[in-house]
Amino acid sequence: MGGFGGAGWPYRSGGWRVRRLLLVGWDAIGWAIALTLALALRYEFDLDARDVSGIVQLIAVAVVAQVLIGVALQVYRGRHCIGSVDNIVDTSAAIALSGFVVFVANVVSVAEWIPRSVAIIGTPIMLLIAVGSRIGVGLYRDRRSRPDHSTAQRVIIFGAGVEGQQLSWSMFTDPDARYLPVAFLDDDPRRRALRVSGVGVQGTSADVAEVAARSQADLLAITGHHVDDVAIREITRVAADAGLEVKVVAPLAELLKPVPAALLIPSQAGSAGGGGRAVTRLPAAVESRAKRVVDITLSLIALIVFLPAFVVIPLVLMLTSGEVVYRAKRVGLGGEIFTMFKFTTMAPGDGGPRLTRAGDPRITRFGRWLRVTKLNELPQLVNVVKGEMSLVGPRPEDPRYAAYYSAEQRKVLAVRPGLASLAFLRFGDEEAYIERINPPDIETYYLNELLPEKLAIELRYVRNWTLRGDFRILARTLTGLLR
Repeated sequence: MGGFGGAGWPYRSGGWRVRRLLLVGWDAIGWAIALTLALALRYEFDLDARDVSGIVQLIAVAVVAQVLIGVALQVYRGRHCIGSVDNIVDTSAAIALSGFVVFVANVVSVAEWIPRSVAIIGTPIMLLIAVGSRIGVGLYRDRRSRPDHSTAQRVIIFGAGVEGQQLSWSMFTDPDARYLPVAFLDDDPRRRALRVSGVGVQGTSADVAEVAARSQADLLAITGHHVDDVAIREITRVAADAGLEVKVVAPLAELLKPVPAALLIPSQAGSAGGGGRAVTRLPAAVESRAKRVVDITLSLIALIVFLPAFVVIPLVLMLTSGEVVYRAKRVGLGGEIFTMFKFTTMAPGDGGPRLTRAGDPRITRFGRWLRVTKLNELPQLVNVVKGEMSLVGPRPEDPRYAAYYSAEQRKVLAVRPGLASLAFLRFGDEEAYIERINPPDIETYYLNELLPEKLAIELRYVRNWTLRGDFRILARTLTGLLR
């Protein structure tokens, strides 16, 4: 999605400082609206007899946190177009973290300013305000700056459902103006009168030739998960007779993100039905982008849901071990080293092997409970939001052990490491598994036996992963943890 960036809104033009201040000011107003509305909802809009003076302090904390975190995450630096996925990710992360700060500040203050539920209610409201307004600004700018389609390929889109509508919008906003939707076709009688961005449904699959001649189309794009291979072959045959090129958009990530028109490129799929041109399927890059959108969305929701845990666990750790967050170097996407976060579960300053087993004496009593419940992994939601990890993927490995990967095993680094993994479903709690095996030398056993087995499973995931499969892995992981 386009928006304010590059030619749209050059932050570093003469007025970039003013525009940055406008964004900061808008977010400050958003927090004021969100927390005030949350307070009203908390008291069912009966505020007359309530002491609500503390809301001012809460808003002040929210604004200061938003500015500081926003600066740290470069939300106001103009790195990404306003309304783009990257901009929405940065903004959402800043708001989620600011909401967490507001909640903690209200909890630890000497006198509770306002009911604690206000921060929990207000954060999603602020997300709606900030994200919604940015998307709106991006859409407005896109509409004003639609490219010139005078030399574009004229496209008939078969399928006027969500997927077809998303594809149409993507074509209209493609900065290179390669495609221009001129008509929709759909066999669903409920969509006969539908119009999308001024383009109407002009017939069914039986009308391909007639509509192609009338609209002077060059290309037929087939969308929709309901279109089977037999129907595709028949439509392709008719379209080829009408002189149309045929491209098939695989029904995958369009429901989550507009399909970039640039991804509609010829492949080696071959022709279907004889005389037609190549039938194209959407590259896996779109599903990867959809996976990222799912990661961000679910992680932000989880951060809000687990806000109480993010308050209680650090307090207990500060009172017991003193150290709250354990930072571990791990190997991520493409072999890049990143810092993975966990809640501390071991006694501070204790050396020893990097691998642990269930009965390791270095693990504290509270840390053992955190490990059993896997709550020590919660801070990795921040890694997911930052783009260093995914919700599902091969577990990130210590660089010391990743150095032993073979060329084949290094292929697991082709995807982001995950919170949940296929190997976890096979081995369960790794520490308990090692404890049951009880090898004389943990590291030798891990390097020579357990790690190769894990990597074989993770490689199978890398080769065959799908978004639907990720949801299944998440569901099975959560089910296993709750047993």
